[in-house]
Amino acid sequence: MLAGPDLKEELQKLKGCRTGEAKLTKGFNLAARFIIHTVGPKYKSRYRTAAESSLYSCYRNVLQLAKEQSVSSVGFCVINSAKRGYPLEDATHIALRTVRRFLEIHGENIEKVVFAVSELEEATYQKLLPLYFPRSLREERRSLPYLPADIGNAEGEPVVPERQIRISEKPGAPEDNSEGEEDEGLGVDLSFIGSHAFARMEGDIDKQRRLILQGQLSEAALQKQHQRNYNRWLCQARSEDLSDIASLKALYQTGVDNCGRTVMVVVGRNIPVTLIDMDKALLYFIHVMDHIAVKEYVLVYFHTLTSEYNHLDSDFLKKLYDVVDIKYKRNLKAVYFVHPTFRSKVSTWFFTTFSVSGLKDKIHHVDSLHQLFSAISPEQIDFPPFVLEYDARENGPYYTSYPPSPDL
Repeated sequence: MLAGPDLKEELQKLKGCRTGEAKLTKGFNLAARFIIHTVGPKYKSRYRTAAESSLYSCYRNVLQLAKEQSVSSVGFCVINSAKRGYPLEDATHIALRTVRRFLEIHGENIEKVVFAVSELEEATYQKLLPLYFPRSLREERRSLPYLPADIGNAEGEPVVPERQIRISEKPGAPEDNSEGEEDEGLGVDLSFIGSHAFARMEGDIDKQRRLILQGQLSEAALQKQHQRNYNRWLCQARSEDLSDIASLKALYQTGVDNCGRTVMVVVGRNIPVTLIDMDKALLYFIHVMDHIAVKEYVLVYFHTLTSEYNHLDSDFLKKLYDVVDIKYKRNLKAVYFVHPTFRSKVSTWFFTTFSVSGLKDKIHHVDSLHQLFSAISPEQIDFPPFVLEYDARENGPYYTSYPPSPDL
């Protein structure tokens, strides 16, 4: 509208623009010399990788056109829009990372980049800008927790390990040849060709999974495969809208135990197993716990007043145990199972005996809050009110040096 009718005529000559492409026109009546047009991707979680690559291409191709025209300043709108369903924080990482990497490698002529954002996006950009453009070491250190698992390649492009291809520099020669060896021409033994691939790929993923099932994959390969799988879950957890799961208040961080370890609380009654998407529940667990599990922690599980609609089945728990990173298991020091029933004790014994290993000795069944307080001070736990009421009714009230709460 502001550029004038000449822009519309020129756009018709461009014959469209595909997702991820960028095309350039004059600025006409605008103050800018040029307008660079691009089309952002629609986002669907099942096609997340394709959307990431397309969004990266939008920013990269815009900057490339700007460089070719020797412009000194570029103004970006937010290419991903709410209408297209792209998670804002995920898209902001791609935008800032791509611009940062481009400026590092090709930005000798670009003096200024402006991000024009609305009130909807401003807070996210303000949070993540110091991660990619820190103004001080202190600002950089404060922003490090926001660093995503996938930081892209040297150009900022998202990387999919399964699709990486590594080309051998000299496919016709063994890798351990020394430079001083003379060329033996046709006398060289080429019998190894065929076993040593020309294009050394990351590996046949289907074959690796088959070997896992057959128990033939090495421990190192198993760990690498597990880490790759966990990183996929973590990336998805950071990009999904999990506010509906968070609103249940079924998992939260509270204080520390008597050994100074972080205490995480799980409230069984707040998990409506039959009414929620359990895959989203798993994503939320990973989203919350990833930074907690880097150091020692304990879990307090309140089984208080749960019904059959709140009970997590063994298949889900096994999946959770198999998906999470090794740091979760290594740094988990205790699980306090508060107000267990006979049935839950039997189920826990079967699960820790036959389904998972290394967890049985960490489980502590706690029949009353008095027992729990020997390991965790009451001031360090944020109790759901119904837990306190139930325990006071069944085991009598507990007392601390603090005045009792009006609710008690």
